[in-house]
Amino acid sequence: MSETPVAATRRSRTTNNSNETGLLINVIRSLTSSVSEDQREIEKSRLEKGFKESGILIDRLVKNHQQDVEECLISFRDVSTKISNCRERIHNVRNAIHTCKSLLELRRDDLKKLWLENAQQKSVCEIMAQLEELRESPSKIESLILKENYQEAAAIVTESRELMQGKLSCIEGLSQLATQIERFAKVLIEKINDLLVNMLVVEPFEKHLFNIIRTIPEYKIQQNLYCSSLYEKSKNGFLSNESNKDRIKQSVSALSSLEEGDWDIDRLMMLSKNMIDKMIINSVQVMRVGCNIDENNEGDSSHLKQLMQMLSAQLDSSCLQHNVFANLVEEHIGRKDVASSFWRSAQTAVELVVSEHLDINPLLEKQNVLNNINRKQLFRFDCTACSTSPNVTSSTSHAKVLICKPSAYNIVVIFPILSRLMENIEKQINESPCDLRRFMHSFVMEMFVERVKSNLASRIEEALRGSQNLINNNNNQKNKRILLSCEKVLELCKEVHDLIVSMDLYADRFAALWLLVLTDYYKNMTDIYEKMTPSGGIIDENNVVLATKRQKLSAAWTADDDISRLLMSLPNWTQAKISPTTPAIESEIDVGERNKRESEILIGNLGTQAQNKLMESDLIIDMNDIQMFACLHESLKWFGEQIRELVYCLPAHVKVVLDTCMVQVRLKDGQMIDNKSVPSAIEDCVNRLESIADSCLLLLHIEIRVHCFFHLAPLAKYRNSSANNEVDPEVVALGKDLQQFYNELKDILTGPKISYVFDGLGHLCAAIFIHISQFMPRLTEAAKKRVCRNVWGVQQRLSRITNRREADLDKARAFFDLLLTNDPDGILSIVPEKRSMFTPIELSYLLALSVRSDKILGSQHGALEKRQMQLNSILKSLS
Repeated sequence: MSETPVAATRRSRTTNNSNETGLLINVIRSLTSSVSEDQREIEKSRLEKGFKESGILIDRLVKNHQQDVEECLISFRDVSTKISNCRERIHNVRNAIHTCKSLLELRRDDLKKLWLENAQQKSVCEIMAQLEELRESPSKIESLILKENYQEAAAIVTESRELMQGKLSCIEGLSQLATQIERFAKVLIEKINDLLVNMLVVEPFEKHLFNIIRTIPEYKIQQNLYCSSLYEKSKNGFLSNESNKDRIKQSVSALSSLEEGDWDIDRLMMLSKNMIDKMIINSVQVMRVGCNIDENNEGDSSHLKQLMQMLSAQLDSSCLQHNVFANLVEEHIGRKDVASSFWRSAQTAVELVVSEHLDINPLLEKQNVLNNINRKQLFRFDCTACSTSPNVTSSTSHAKVLICKPSAYNIVVIFPILSRLMENIEKQINESPCDLRRFMHSFVMEMFVERVKSNLASRIEEALRGSQNLINNNNNQKNKRILLSCEKVLELCKEVHDLIVSMDLYADRFAALWLLVLTDYYKNMTDIYEKMTPSGGIIDENNVVLATKRQKLSAAWTADDDISRLLMSLPNWTQAKISPTTPAIESEIDVGERNKRESEILIGNLGTQAQNKLMESDLIIDMNDIQMFACLHESLKWFGEQIRELVYCLPAHVKVVLDTCMVQVRLKDGQMIDNKSVPSAIEDCVNRLESIADSCLLLLHIEIRVHCFFHLAPLAKYRNSSANNEVDPEVVALGKDLQQFYNELKDILTGPKISYVFDGLGHLCAAIFIHISQFMPRLTEAAKKRVCRNVWGVQQRLSRITNRREADLDKARAFFDLLLTNDPDGILSIVPEKRSMFTPIELSYLLALSVRSDKILGSQHGALEKRQMQLNSILKSLS
């Protein structure tokens, strides 16, 4: 507690001393600088005075702080003593350190020697432990291989190699152990390769086979070894809980470490290729069992389609695993061709399956035999000791396991599946075209198209061969009107249509075959029509006239462009083409005008000819020919509709392709369809076939009218008959012909076409009766009545056929009734009344026949001319 004021006092003194020191300095400076002695004395006195005052002050202070000074002195002595003791102890320590240093320097060599010995012992222990571990490595590796723990086994092999190639490389006696480890390493590599192949190929394939196995009865499964093993797998669950990606990654890592950077990927891909081939064979076996296919029950193309769909799905699943594997391989060794290698193997396997089901190999073998037939064999080895035994199969042989009978036409059902597969392959490997597409293109273009062409040629020749194939003897009413040859040719066209739809990549090729079928059929139908309507003679294949034959009058008219065009311009021709469900509406006036115009055309062309030259040879008498014309018409019309429907049903993209494909087709007699698109060329062929059909219908229409002229025209001749109550035989024959026509046509032609053939016959017969009246000689009363009965007989027959009254024949009956009830002057008197019923020409015919039939006027000179002038005057006055 006494030290604190001392410290304060000291600080105060220090401050004062500082001030006094400053004063002292100032005084000294004044003394030294001052020149005056007095000044110096003054300063000196001041100094002395200050000195005394200071001395007094010091004494007083010392007296006042005597105790503090003593305490300070005591403390000083204690501190001094302690410092001396410390210096002595430090000196002793320094001496001890010098002593220790000397001792340490003496023991350093001993310690270093001991440390080196310890390090050597430790290294020896480690080497012994590694040797012991290395000695146990083969048994560990073998045990891990048995447990299928390949990754740990690969790690042990890698560690063992590092030891033997590193620290233990200088140790002798490890060669046998190294050989043993390498042997296990090779086994391990094979096991991992097998595991990878199993994950990359087997599991993806079998995953899809399980769906089939579940549908097969168990007793059938047990009959097949592979199916039974697959069934056990499905029950036990063969897939690991780990994801395939992790399992593949572990296997790739293990293989990479085992192969030490020299990884034989090609061997692994070869194993994968062999397994793909094996799994495809197994898939076919499972499919055969699932579809119950064996020696007694053959499969069909639908089973092949199911097989190809399953194979495509299996390859897609395997591709996903191979893509994972390819990415890992690229990371480890930089190889980028794993995916493409897989697809090359897959394409080869698919090609083999497809070629066996398409029956390609026999064709190739036949071609090879033809190619080698002229080659001379230099050496023969079949009798040598090293020749192959018959019981030993070559490495290239492949057991054929088929799902159905091999046929080139199997390509139709599987081509869409193969097309999608080829697109997927080209997308995966970034290569177009792929090998599979080249294979398929070669097969289709070099074999299949030619086979289809030859098959179509033989089948259409068979369909068109002989007349017995022309008429369908089927009792079905619907098919009775269609020619058998037409149905067969349509079947061929449908097959070609299916080929175009299924194999749209080759639509242009098959469309060309379609055109060949149509053109051949058109040529055949043209030949049939020409044989049925010969024009001048029968000509054989060498253009030699075998016999002359008069052309039928209806055929000649049909072939005449002017007459046929004129008849086809009438409304009834258009109505004949209208569907029965939508009948045309035509007024009685229109019907009358149409019948009148047609009768005028026919009478204008046939009236004189029928009167003078018409013979039985001008008619078609055989009703089989009539039936054939009707069948030909309906068949070709039906055929044209079916072909148009097939073209319409083509997919849009196929139509686009065919629209851009220009063709040139040679028809019969050098006719050409030149530079037209395929649909246009098909339409042209259909139109030509329909023109034959139209000619057949027009011919029937004309033929029945020619029969009317043939039978009614002879009625103009005079005949003396006592059978006054009977009609003339010609009327009976006409009725018989009309009934035969109707009986033959009613089950073949449709309603509108039957109407086209028979409607208007009443008007025509009435016109014929009136027209031939100008050629009739003098008629007796009995003859007049007979003519009326003839008209009535025709009317009755037509009414029974058409189910109508046939009122047009009333006009003819009224015509001859006027002749029966009136003399010439009476006829002139009723002209104003009958002017609306008969034309002036018809009235002149009536007046002339009445004058010829009059007993008095018939022999009177100028009687007819006089009354003709009167008739003209009356008609002129009425007009």
